Amino acid sequence: MINFFLPAGFTFLRRSGWQFILPIFFLISLNGCAGNLNTAADQFHSGQSQKALQTLDKGDNYSNRNQLLFLLEKGIVFHQLGNYHDSIVALRGAVELIKKYELISLGEQTGSLVTSEWLTRYRGEYSERLWVHSYLMMNYLILGQYDDALVEAKQALDRLGDHGNVLQDDYFTRALIALCFTNLAEYNDAYLIYRKLAADLNPALVATDIVMAAQHLGMEDEVSKYQPFIADQLPAGESELVLFIANGKILKKRPGNVVLPKSFRFSFPYYSGRTNPPLQLKIEPRKWDYLPLLSTDLGKVAKSSLEARKVRIIAKETARVAAKEAIAQAVGNNNDATAEAIVRIALFLLEEPDTRSWQTLPGRLTLVRIPLPAGKHQLQIELLDDRFDQRQVIELPVIELRRGQRQFHSLRF
Repeated sequence: MINFFLPAGFTFLRRSGWQFILPIFFLISLNGCAGNLNTAADQFHSGQSQKALQTLDKGDNYSNRNQLLFLLEKGIVFHQLGNYHDSIVALRGAVELIKKYELISLGEQTGSLVTSEWLTRYRGEYSERLWVHSYLMMNYLILGQYDDALVEAKQALDRLGDHGNVLQDDYFTRALIALCFTNLAEYNDAYLIYRKLAADLNPALVATDIVMAAQHLGMEDEVSKYQPFIADQLPAGESELVLFIANGKILKKRPGNVVLPKSFRFSFPYYSGRTNPPLQLKIEPRKWDYLPLLSTDLGKVAKSSLEARKVRIIAKETARVAAKEAIAQAVGNNNDATAEAIVRIALFLLEEPDTRSWQTLPGRLTLVRIPLPAGKHQLQIELLDDRFDQRQVIELPVIELRRGQRQFHSLRF
């Protein structure tokens, strides 16, 4: 008799190969059951955000394996539609699920050792767990809820602390965190983040912020050190417009396989596609010669995040292959060669890498800070893409700024 655990509740007794194989093929069919998510992502990237939302509302027909992804995708679709309150609700739900899923279900993980990662609840890559907080910060800042934005900034800072080497190239989120601290005059924390950014990037990109924080903290040496990095052509203004610019789309997670003799199949996910280069922006009618941009290539960070899990993926794949080999041999010993061959084929097909991911993410996020005098402004943002000789223009609504005010707007090209 052969007995092993599967989360779907199948217990395999001594039976013929065909009887044995039916529940396995049921499990195989689950691997491709993320149809609504894929359809919604395609609709979103083709500019049909409302239709994407309707598709996401249909939910997952197969338990809660993809519940996190439905919330993540809804969060961005709502954000794109300008419905920042509902975006917050969806993303806050995602944060709670991530916390819950970090307490690994032993039964679920054991079951996936002989079946497929597709049967487990999607828990999010390290990068995706950080970007939930990035979008929550943006939502709260746009709504003027600066205390809530700071709460998310601190949680994002914790995520960066947990996986700093993996996520360190997310300059956009790091600058966003610092901005949340600055908004509430938490200059010491802002200063520490900007100092680290200055060490990792061109100091000119954050020199103004370091000098401002250092002045509030009475750190004259730091003021003197970073003052020379402030560009002469940097525009001045008594107020500020902050733009969160998203463009392109995140790299796609694809299946990779290595097949060895005797039907051993090792599978693994990887990110594939072309990353998005830094933005080239023009802002009309003001013609600035220089405007510092802090930008993140999300594809690069996503790759680093997945790479950090490689050792665990390999270890689990090795254990899964060994478990499946033991099952196939046991079926052959208790039945016949035909039954064993059928089971080997089924287990081979079942070995499919988990390619689920947060698909509505952009390929790049850029933070643009535009100093402006108090008063009304009508600006036009032009994006240039030399790769395809493309030009895209977005006209912002009329913006009215009070003296010393900072306003936030989100754009997606």
